[in-house]
Amino acid sequence: MATAQLNVRISEEEHRILEDLASQTDGILTKAGVIRVLIRQAKAIGFNPLTVAPVTQTMGEPAARRASYSSSSNTSNKTISMSIPAELEPKSELIKEFWKTKKGSKGQVAWKLLIGELEKIRSAYGLQVVAEQLELAINGKWQGVTLRNYEQFKPKNSPPPKKRKLTPEEKQAQDEREHRQRLIDLGLV
Repeated sequence: MATAQLNVRISEEEHRILEDLASQTDGILTKAGVIRVLIRQAKAIGFNPLTVAPVTQTMGEPAARRASYSSSSNTSNKTISMSIPAELEPKSELIKEFWKTKKGSKGQVAWKLLIGELEKIRSAYGLQVVAEQLELAINGKWQGVTLRNYEQFKPKNSPPPKKRKLTPEEKQAQDEREHRQRLIDLGLV
């Protein structure tokens, strides 16, 4: 396969998003690799940047373990399937409210990034911090919520991260689940 080089200027925000996506692969993909995956995914779903319309949201019926939050475009037959993990379900109303008011991208990748970051915050600090961050994000019309930003700007009296030592078996199982989910999210499985 012949290759070509393309130099593109991107905004600081786009660069942060790209770095965040690459960091989620634990070194498996570089930023260039993430871009190649995104291009392949866009091609696979028939993405056309000239026909992208605003996304509207409707709440779907909860599934056995995950709540389904579906969103579809008025001008396209493509449906963006969004799910809220059971661990975040108690804050689903805040998540949906944030999604309605958030600035920036509202596609499948943005949804996965949001849920991934909320899960990181929940596992490190608990559901109360997730709720606080979502409320601040709604009121501040943030583009996203990230663990990195929370840790950088958290209040001095914030709770310390939860610390629980995992058994070697739990750690291995967790690593395998996370690795498999990253591969699924990147469309490699």
